[in-house]
Amino acid sequence: MDLSIKTYGIIAQGVVIKNGIDIFSSTEPVQDFLTALYRHLDVAYPKFFKMDHLSKLGFLSAELLNVQVDDTNRSDTAVFIWNRSASLDTDENYQTTIAETNYFPSPSVFVYTLPNIVIGEMCIRHKIFGENTFFVTEKFDVDAMVLFVNQTFRDTDVKQAIVGWVECYKGNYEAIMFYVTRDQIDANKFNIETINKLLQWKN
Repeated sequence: MDLSIKTYGIIAQGVVIKNGIDIFSSTEPVQDFLTALYRHLDVAYPKFFKMDHLSKLGFLSAELLNVQVDDTNRSDTAVFIWNRSASLDTDENYQTTIAETNYFPSPSVFVYTLPNIVIGEMCIRHKIFGENTFFVTEKFDVDAMVLFVNQTFRDTDVKQAIVGWVECYKGNYEAIMFYVTRDQIDANKFNIETINKLLQWKN
């Protein structure tokens, strides 16, 4: 099965790339960077400001894709995300709120102490009802990602998916997101060779 990358977005090292074009850059710390990008993209979604850094990063990377979801494909649109640190960035933040010398657990922080919450935020935003999975792996393994996504498209009714890597820990962040579809369109093919080529900006 040949899958296509309809659109793709990269957010890393202070640079934002959409379909190969630099659309935004900033040297601000992660919190200010994400807020500035949110405003640059002209998104109207007040809940954004309640999210943790990981969810904000995933949310914004999905915004770059222009995903098309309506009543005809809410259940056959999927979300598959990978990262290295899970929700550790928020877990450590929450830990400080329950330290014995400063015991004041924060429900608003606690709600983000699971990495799959970033998928939940994407699904709520785009009203996606389909399959979703969050994987925690040592590195961004393109081969494994392509294998899993192709197998899922073969074995299920999934017709389109948000697929990628969203990592955020201690001020370091990187999101690489693809809008993958069964449609045979004049676009990049979703395969190992294509993805490695798109990631050459890192070298």
